[in-house]
Amino acid sequence: MTQAAASVPTRPALVSYALASASLCALALLAAAQATQMRAALFGAGAAAASAACALPALALGVPKGTSGVLAGFVAGFFARMLAVATGLLLSGARGDGAVAYATAFFLLYALTQAVEVAYVRASSRKPRAGA
Repeated sequence: MTQAAASVPTRPALVSYALASASLCALALLAAAQATQMRAALFGAGAAAASAACALPALALGVPKGTSGVLAGFVAGFFARMLAVATGLLLSGARGDGAVAYATAFFLLYALTQAVEVAYVRASSRKPRAGA
């Protein structure tokens, strides 16, 4: 390995994390289609999927900039989700049990896609081992 190649920080491939996030979104949408409050659950999972599609790229843009960039990426993802949860709930018109189904679908998928984002940041922060 040359000195120039050794000084370039290695980052994990974003594609694998994006595929993991997209797979979780697809599974959540399939599960929401089977819920008793299907419309509300689909809106919840859809809003969470749309916001996850904004959050991971924002985080990927921030990672090369260090800690402040990672923080900015997480903040951007949080604001995307904040807007999505409110907009989706209003558009779904869910009330009562429907609102519970919406919130459950949204926040479960939020937690899962957030875990993918944290895994991406964790993998990005690892230093390459000598001889690897």
